[in-house]
Amino acid sequence: PTRGVARPRRGDARARPRRATRASAKKRKGFAELLGGAASDDGDARAERAGATTSAKGKAARSAEARCPCGGGRDGLTYASCCKRFHDGDAYPEDPVTLMRTRFSAYAKGKGLYVVKTTHPDNPLLMEGAKTKTGKVVSTLARDVEATCKKVRFYDLDIVRDVKGKGKGDAREHLVGFRYKCRVVGQQGFNELPEEKHAELSTFRTTTDDDGNEVWKFVDGIQGST
Repeated sequence: PTRGVARPRRGDARARPRRATRASAKKRKGFAELLGGAASDDGDARAERAGATTSAKGKAARSAEARCPCGGGRDGLTYASCCKRFHDGDAYPEDPVTLMRTRFSAYAKGKGLYVVKTTHPDNPLLMEGAKTKTGKVVSTLARDVEATCKKVRFYDLDIVRDVKGKGKGDAREHLVGFRYKCRVVGQQGFNELPEEKHAELSTFRTTTDDDGNEVWKFVDGIQGST
């Protein structure tokens, strides 16, 4: 909950086999009808329409894949035209929502260092690392983010809330609520698991960077809330 994007729970992923089965059954039915439907004079026309529909869906899928993981804004920009410049260090987000989007894209693109760079000094994991109940440090934020990027595919980000927070001292604060989808991938012995839906309310707070500039950074997040 302190990293800005939730790790999926395997229990949740296994709790929905029926839905996947029904979806699979629908696909098989449609495919069977397309191949083995009753013969008629307009069979070629139906096949042509089916081919056109499949082609249109393929183009739409490719278009979606070309967009930046954050959604690319209203214009559906590509990653190169959207979040890449922030990840490359050529620019820094000027507001919390843009920062949220670039962090999400960083998880999707495996840019762990950017996630660490944009985490506020007040974040417990950044300060102390992940600990066991006995207080033993077992991981750092950087290692944790890297592992998450390798095991999870993130997509369909939707920002649903952006409100001013209470702040802390002279620092400004904003709360950004968002929803997203993900799938666990790449684990040995497992195929890609069913789609999961998550929601989070993240806190962003200003701090001063090495050049004395005021910048926004991620503090923490509440899972399941927006």
